Amino acid sequence: MIRSMNKYAFLVFHSDYEGFLHKLRSLGVLHVNEQKDSREVEELRGILSERTHIKDTLRALRPYITDGVTELSQPIKNEAEGEALISEIEGELKRLSVQDEELAALRLEATEVRPWGAFDPAAVSQLSEAGYGLSFFTIPQARFTEAFQAEYDVVPVARLSGRVYFVHLHAAGASQTLPEAEHVATPKRSITELEGLVAEAEAARAQQLEKLTEQTKLWQDQLASYDLLLENRFTFGRTRLQGERLADEKLLLLEGFVPTDDAPAFEAALEEAGYYFRQVDFDPETERVPIQLKNNAFARCFEFITGLFSLPNYQEIDQTYLIAPFFMLFFGMCFGDAGYGLLLFTVCTYFRLRSKGGDTSLLGLGQWLGGGAFVVGMLMGGIFGIELPWAHNKAYIFNQDNMMMISVIIGLVQILLGKAIGAYKKGLQKGWRHSLAGYAWVLLLVAVGLIYALPKASITLPQPVTYILYGIAGLSVLVAFFYNSPGKNPFINFGSGLWSTYETASGLLGDSLSYIRLFAIGLTGGILGSVFNQLAMSCVPEAGSGASVFSYIIGWVMALLVLLFGHGINFGIAMIGAFVHPLRLTFVEYYKNSEFEGGGKPYTPFTRK
Repeated sequence: MIRSMNKYAFLVFHSDYEGFLHKLRSLGVLHVNEQKDSREVEELRGILSERTHIKDTLRALRPYITDGVTELSQPIKNEAEGEALISEIEGELKRLSVQDEELAALRLEATEVRPWGAFDPAAVSQLSEAGYGLSFFTIPQARFTEAFQAEYDVVPVARLSGRVYFVHLHAAGASQTLPEAEHVATPKRSITELEGLVAEAEAARAQQLEKLTEQTKLWQDQLASYDLLLENRFTFGRTRLQGERLADEKLLLLEGFVPTDDAPAFEAALEEAGYYFRQVDFDPETERVPIQLKNNAFARCFEFITGLFSLPNYQEIDQTYLIAPFFMLFFGMCFGDAGYGLLLFTVCTYFRLRSKGGDTSLLGLGQWLGGGAFVVGMLMGGIFGIELPWAHNKAYIFNQDNMMMISVIIGLVQILLGKAIGAYKKGLQKGWRHSLAGYAWVLLLVAVGLIYALPKASITLPQPVTYILYGIAGLSVLVAFFYNSPGKNPFINFGSGLWSTYETASGLLGDSLSYIRLFAIGLTGGILGSVFNQLAMSCVPEAGSGASVFSYIIGWVMALLVLLFGHGINFGIAMIGAFVHPLRLTFVEYYKNSEFEGGGKPYTPFTRK
């Protein structure tokens, strides 16, 4: 359900405004009406920019995050400390980046020098002082012939990867160009020296990496503390901005909404503090009233589904408790396997038991969906791709031959419920007379369906009941065709009724057939699971085949791998299909028939986090 809201107006003297806002924040129940854009204020834009900076810093630290977390000894108290923290983190990350670059350069230089072996660069300098030059070359091995070696008087040093590395001794200042050979710069350091430098650089980098990993445990909480500080400052500044200045800017007018249940305590606290306020009326058609949903433990887990599309507006009803059982049923039918449902339920239960506080509604949703899928899967007769004995029993109502028709019938039930909810909503918004035509269409469809569908299922209605259903259908036709727009000419209403008949007939056919996907997707998952089972068992030698014990062991190991891989893929595909398609049926077929408008703005009270 949607919590009822009270609207309040506050008139505050300008010198008391800051204290008044602190009082409101401590109460933590007022949703402030936002009439001004906070992005127009440079100070608030700066806070948003800094929060983005924090997110970027956390993203940069992600590779160094481990399971352990150091307890936060002192939260960040002000922006100066936060900025210093980010500067420290960026400095350490920069130091590691510089070390990576230096290490990469040293490794590259060592790779280039390694073919020349352990030589002394000082000896090359001594040759130069004596009037000789030593040039370094490389050439493809196929071209390093004996004739080439004799002609140019070169000395091979190493042969690596199809190339020959050699040196050429010549007089200082003589040409150093050799045909088809590539000149290599004279190494300035020996491989021994370079390997020592690489080892030192690797040790320094490992030390820096260890430091980063250890410090990140603390930095995570410190950054979260700094982000929370900025968030509280931003919400306070945004709320302060909403005050409308009156009487030469000496008074400020602020408006907002408070849940009706919290209103008495809220009013008492403000009266005790001596602040002036008044409850004012509001028009939900022209104002976006904040929406807070209030449901039981079961429906609360499905509020996530409602929020994926849109919250209802204040003039509608919260349909979470209506879509929850259908969504759970649709999920189970698309999953089509009791084993997968049990696996999902077990995993979500495990993590929910291990969670320490926080919002576990998504895990609760997984438990309900997994549990529902297990029950539906057992009814449909499938568990881990194995068909249970009753799955093809002709006398069993949920056998696979009947599932397509059952899917359509379930869809019709949800569609008719949607039309009834749409009529109820119209009655709330415009008056009960405007809802009569909607109810009439629902009664007409139900009566006609019972009259003509039950006999085909070999169910005979008593004659009086049939007459009553005909009477309900006839009365519904009169209301639907001549009273669909109260206050208008009956002939105009008749024309509207004809158009509604076309819309209802075409829409009902297309919408109901869309529910066949429940049967098709569940059947596909079951077939895939069965195929993987057959592939797995084909790896195991048949009994009595004379295969060795080793063959049986290898066969069962291969079968286990095929089962894990195959059912893992099938489970993932089933999860996606079983979530997406029920969403589609809910947000398209059901919401359309229930005339869902949405557009609700979530209730976000002004409070300190």
